[in-house]
Amino acid sequence: MILHDLHVHSIQSACGLHTVLEIVDIAAAKGVKTVNICDHGEASGRKVNFGVFVDKRRFPREVRSRSGKSVTILGGIEVNILDEQGNSDLPKKYFSLFDLISAGFHPLTVPLPSAVRNTRALENYLKHSPLDILTHPCIRSAPLDIDRIVDLSLEYGFALEVNNTNLRLGKTDHEQILRMIDIASTRGARLVENSDGHTFAEIGENDKIEELLAYAGCAGSALFLNRDETRLTAFLKERKNLRLPD
Repeated sequence: MILHDLHVHSIQSACGLHTVLEIVDIAAAKGVKTVNICDHGEASGRKVNFGVFVDKRRFPREVRSRSGKSVTILGGIEVNILDEQGNSDLPKKYFSLFDLISAGFHPLTVPLPSAVRNTRALENYLKHSPLDILTHPCIRSAPLDIDRIVDLSLEYGFALEVNNTNLRLGKTDHEQILRMIDIASTRGARLVENSDGHTFAEIGENDKIEELLAYAGCAGSALFLNRDETRLTAFLKERKNLRLPD
């Protein structure tokens, strides 16, 4: 189980099945302590309406489930990188509002046909837009240059995601993700484990990640920053401070 799941979708995403309060109940029942709601940007098919959700005065970050357990809710977004120039569906006015900004490539937004071009798109995105987590960097439909994304992770400080649902659905290039984990851990780049949960059966789950770690002979507690509350708290504070207005 993922104690701090930083990639979960609500009904705000066209592909999500649950309300935020339903997600709180699901997370609490599984023992998940933190959930980052990072719904897709508008290019994935639904208008973004985050005004209330990202306003801590109106939407509390500690939400109590029906069972009485408290779950921390982070206000995030999963941005779509749209083209080789690094354009995205995240307006600049939103930059400072989110607890975490994730970004990735998705079929609905036409990923580019080569690792070279996708990696160039990411490089160009980073020149003008914030990134805290690169989602599913080893998805087969949008290949990336693994060595280069580790370089970029070290340069810009964002974390590279190992995605449980993509592993379970067969969307992940296993050779590439094992290589990414090896290079990132050797060089000290940040890694996170996330569910990419769209349904109650996916939220908080990391069974396929555990299988991958066992195959690779790795210890997840040393790899993933979101397995350690101290490291996670420091990461969240650092990333949020980077986007606060002067």
